[in-house]
Amino acid sequence: MAGREKNCKWYFADQPNGQEVGPNNAMEQSFKNHPYASLVRESIQNSLDAVLDKSEPVVVKFSFMEMQGVDYPEFFELQHHIQGCLDYFPNNHNAKVTYGPMRKLFEGNKYHDHLGFIRVSDYNTKGMTYEEGNTDTPFYAFVRSAGVTVKDSAAAGGSFGFGKAAYYLLSPINTIIVSTCTDNYQKYFEGAASLCTHTYKGSKKMAFGYYDDQNGKPITEESDIPAKFRRSEPGTDINILGFEMEDAAEAIQEMAEAVLRNFWMAIYNGKLVVCINDDVEIRKDNIEEMMEQYFEDTDDSTRKAGYYNPRPYFDAVRLAGSSGKYLLFEDNLPLLGHVCLYVFKKKGATDKIAYIRALQMLVYSKRTKTNHGLYGVFYCDSEKGNDLLRNMENPAHDEWKASNWRVNGRAYGMGRIALQEMDNFITECLSNAFSLKEKQAIDIKGLEEFLYIPTAYEEDEDLDSESQTGDTTGTVQEDGTSMTTDITDEEDNPTVTERPAPPSTGHVMINKTTMATNTTGGNLRSGHGEAERKPKTKGIQKPGNANDIRTEDETGEKGLFASPISIPYRTFSQHENGGIYHYVVLHPEEEIENVRLHFFAVGEESDEELQIAESNIGNISGNIIRDVHLPEGRLRLRVRFTDNMKHAVKLSAEELYEI
Repeated sequence: MAGREKNCKWYFADQPNGQEVGPNNAMEQSFKNHPYASLVRESIQNSLDAVLDKSEPVVVKFSFMEMQGVDYPEFFELQHHIQGCLDYFPNNHNAKVTYGPMRKLFEGNKYHDHLGFIRVSDYNTKGMTYEEGNTDTPFYAFVRSAGVTVKDSAAAGGSFGFGKAAYYLLSPINTIIVSTCTDNYQKYFEGAASLCTHTYKGSKKMAFGYYDDQNGKPITEESDIPAKFRRSEPGTDINILGFEMEDAAEAIQEMAEAVLRNFWMAIYNGKLVVCINDDVEIRKDNIEEMMEQYFEDTDDSTRKAGYYNPRPYFDAVRLAGSSGKYLLFEDNLPLLGHVCLYVFKKKGATDKIAYIRALQMLVYSKRTKTNHGLYGVFYCDSEKGNDLLRNMENPAHDEWKASNWRVNGRAYGMGRIALQEMDNFITECLSNAFSLKEKQAIDIKGLEEFLYIPTAYEEDEDLDSESQTGDTTGTVQEDGTSMTTDITDEEDNPTVTERPAPPSTGHVMINKTTMATNTTGGNLRSGHGEAERKPKTKGIQKPGNANDIRTEDETGEKGLFASPISIPYRTFSQHENGGIYHYVVLHPEEEIENVRLHFFAVGEESDEELQIAESNIGNISGNIIRDVHLPEGRLRLRVRFTDNMKHAVKLSAEELYEI
């Protein structure tokens, strides 16, 4: 008689003479800080990816349950595999820290009497299909592989296949049991344990093992599945073994907050219902009440990652269009497609924006560089936009970063262009949402003698003693710094440019309220007013106009495009070998494969192109250096201009991207 365990037992294959797996788990770093919140994000994301009937909400339940070890004696054979990890790595610190506590959990009768586990169940989902030898099936991707993902659409959440680490991380014994029923009522069952290379009964074993009755293959007959783990309707149960029942209250609180932080939009739009151990149920008709219960504050002043207050963002969407405080902007962008920005204007708000795509799960929230007093929600629901944004997510799905999208080991330029398009949309919306003030520059001759303008990189190591502009006076500010200097004479300091005649011009910005709008004629300029007025004549072609470099193929699609990018930089000049060389130290935040740099001299009336005679990097074309590869962090550029004079150099940059 097989008993309640049926004929299931552990199967760890013999380790071949190949690469072994040590007692480390790098993927835990993505989830260990907020384990319950990570479980909520990963599990609900997977369920929303597999919705069966889109006219009904997906239901996800988190239940805390127990099983008696005496009914599953073969399952408890896992403790000897855990001991084998310690035996195989006897002097390894990580092995002792990881597997020592696991082994102690099996001592005594604690687990044998009451083995707790978290069951994550979803309903109105397709379940996970399986076909032996087919690596494109969801059950294979989740249970029997690492780094493999199988999704139905571009809107799907996961793109790395590492999200399952959130489940294993919550198990003190790194073990889960999966039981699924497809929409065709096919049943599949298997347990899995993630250990390291180890010994068992004198043999060296693989790190990953399976709990079934098919010699390490999933059970496909319902009658062979232990009754406690059978599914009766389409969907999936993922059981996380080893949960401490005394932690239930803490888990319920953290899970409920995580649901509201990450999936409030999906719940509000009727796409999701979440239940937690029969204590909490969050659904469309009570989410407002639940928000008030778990988040009393109506402001988001939190700085700790993963712990933002979702309430003002929820209000921005819920109350959109109800008054002048709650605004909605929509547009169809060339790359991202249909996008929305919800704006909640609130005095004292921290100017943070929450970013969400079609899955309606929060990706991240971030402060803007403005000080308007707002909370915003950026939402992209188009298929093509979601495909772009999903490619820029990290394994934890909590950021969009261009460098995350890599092709052949290099950052893919389309990501940066898409993010710039998103930023431009948000900037334009905020300009329309808040009253504009025209900033007009008034020229006051000689004012620059009284102004000190610090740069972003004051402490650049390239500035040696002969290129400094003065010595500190010794006057110390309250914060312990001294920014005042005595300027040396021109003849004693080769980096100080001779005073121009007539004197150069300083600028004072004068704010003047205007009732004009973006469509009104006149001299109104949007933004912060730091750019000079456009001349009536065409003048110098502005960097970023890529019309002259686009070359279409026969289909009229492919070509070379340029996108303006912002790079912090610092410049200084030195006399060398009878010539004047300008040094430009750039500090790119990310690696950029192909960039062209434009050089201008800052003049009194307008900027003028600087013709380049020599450069240590790239190829020269007039005032442009082409074919520049920017590494992440820092690049030092040495250039000499044809006029062999010192200049206040202005630099603009464009990324070249072929599509």
